[in-house]
Amino acid sequence: MKHFYALLAALLVGTSAFAQLPDGSVAPDWTVTDLDGTEWNLQSLLDDGKTVIIDFSATWCGPCWNYHNTHILRDLHDTFGPNGTDDLVVFFFEGDDATTNADLNGTGPSTAGDWVTGTTYPIVDNTGGIFDDYQGAYFPTIYTICPDGILVESGQASFDDHVAIAFADCENDITGAAPLVDYTGDFVACSNGWNASVDMTNFGSADVTAATFSVTVGGVAQPDVEWTGTLAAGATTSVDCGAYTATGDVSIELYSVNGNAWSSAADLSVAAATEGTSLIKITILTDNWGEETAWEVIDDMGNVYGSVNFNTYGDVTEYVEWVSVPSTGCYSFKMYDQYGDGLFGSQWGGGAVNGSATVETYDDNLELASTIWSYNGSYNFGEAAAGMEITSVNVSVEETAVATTMDVFPNPVINNATIAFNMPEAGDASITVYNLVGAQVMNLGLGTVPAGEQRHVLDMSNLEAGVYLVAVEAAGEINTLRVTKK
Repeated sequence: MKHFYALLAALLVGTSAFAQLPDGSVAPDWTVTDLDGTEWNLQSLLDDGKTVIIDFSATWCGPCWNYHNTHILRDLHDTFGPNGTDDLVVFFFEGDDATTNADLNGTGPSTAGDWVTGTTYPIVDNTGGIFDDYQGAYFPTIYTICPDGILVESGQASFDDHVAIAFADCENDITGAAPLVDYTGDFVACSNGWNASVDMTNFGSADVTAATFSVTVGGVAQPDVEWTGTLAAGATTSVDCGAYTATGDVSIELYSVNGNAWSSAADLSVAAATEGTSLIKITILTDNWGEETAWEVIDDMGNVYGSVNFNTYGDVTEYVEWVSVPSTGCYSFKMYDQYGDGLFGSQWGGGAVNGSATVETYDDNLELASTIWSYNGSYNFGEAAAGMEITSVNVSVEETAVATTMDVFPNPVINNATIAFNMPEAGDASITVYNLVGAQVMNLGLGTVPAGEQRHVLDMSNLEAGVYLVAVEAAGEINTLRVTKK
């Protein structure tokens, strides 16, 4: 089984011996030395009026890795830590003493990834004894300690909730302006390039009146972005950070606020889109934890055209999904793993196997047009993404614009679809369903129907999952719509 499940099961044997310190407890003191050689003492930090957040995690813990990669703790430290308002300090305590420095750096045998690179707050190894002092029972365990020494288990909270706990609940004040940036631009570069932008929110107690951003794309520094205005406490503004054609790793750092040094960064990767057709085939072989897998196909505005949620797939099973997008343009395939280990099942032993995934596009003859993404289950991820630029729309049965109007709902269809259409005049009508190679799979003759709105239920429960064309012939005219059967 996965380390987390095994550890939790072991610790739950005799819960009296492994009970988390309850909220309201006095935090045990400690003195530690981080990976950079800096010594820290809890009581000294509290005496200085700082709130302290401790993330007890283990390098092999998938949920720990997923939460680490939300960058919530990094954002808290950057905004309110020593390089921000200096009101708070965040610590990463590696609580499993059996792991190594190599595991922390992502190169050891018991790790979900590189925990060190990009982490701006102190990392402390070999803290199993402190974890015991705090009566730790599972990873991750995240505590917030107020300046009076009283702790609360804040857990995997949102940024806003952590701020409320660390300051309002702790009766601790935020000193001055405290801006944080959140990336809102493109993640996929199509032929017309891509645009970068951030939202800047002021979590502090004073206005932000000037801000300077550095931008790096693919390792190449771009011109700085200057912003001036009045951003009051609690307010958010959008900052345009430029249009680009180059791709790769991107960093947008807010490094100056009101003329003072600052550090709030948004790090991401912009991928060059692969050209494809509107007919997308997704093939997924799950590992031994199929319920942890989810995916979606979205456009550059965030509209979803196909998706599967967590707790849908079975274990070690192949699934083939077809998604048809309606027009040319930029789209993304995103795949998620709830645990953070992707489909890399074999790393957990016990006969577990790796899964795999491919994303391809096909032409009207169901011939392979392009491969968008291919994954062999050999590495961890919590979220993986691939860009596609749809340059042609598949049409297997001629779609004709006619005087009749037509709708199909729900779409996607699970079992039954309601076909609604208007007859311009009385006449014969029929509903025919075609697959994507033009073969007729269903036909429903309606006989003579009167003019006006018509509704008919179409039972598609016996059809395989995929994309179909539903054609309504009414009074000698034909109208067709694409329908996805789940």
